[in-house]
Amino acid sequence: MEKKLAIRPLVGFDDLKFGATKQEVESYFGNPGEKEDIEVEDDFSDAQVWSYDELELSVFFENDFDNLLTCFDTNNEEVTLFDKKIFELKKDQIIDLMKKNGFTDYETEDEDWGEHRLSFNDAVMDFYFDNQALVSVSWGVMIDDNNNVEWP
Repeated sequence: MEKKLAIRPLVGFDDLKFGATKQEVESYFGNPGEKEDIEVEDDFSDAQVWSYDELELSVFFENDFDNLLTCFDTNNEEVTLFDKKIFELKKDQIIDLMKKNGFTDYETEDEDWGEHRLSFNDAVMDFYFDNQALVSVSWGVMIDDNNNVEWP
């Protein structure tokens, strides 16, 4: 099955939705090249990250949410967002694309490690830029202030 490589804010990636089990992810993408357990400080849950190098994709399963799929991260230049190749767009074009598709709650920040982050809180998406070029995109499931997940 050929993957479309389509980012679906608040829903998932291609036909794979947030809330999928590890078995469902493995059935969809195959065996990950690497599995890594990460401990997260602050308000975030510990997680397991699966890396798919050939897709330039990482998949996150959070312990606090029954080890279900909660987040993706990619630097694959072929991915699309609302039918646009997102890595071909500039920051202002990404803001316009997100607004056009109903996501308007955004903020920006320069990270300590040097990248510039554009975050859309209402889409649970972060776009990371280095020298004004998009270098990675992360997106996840909506989790409210009471730690309730809004599965798609």
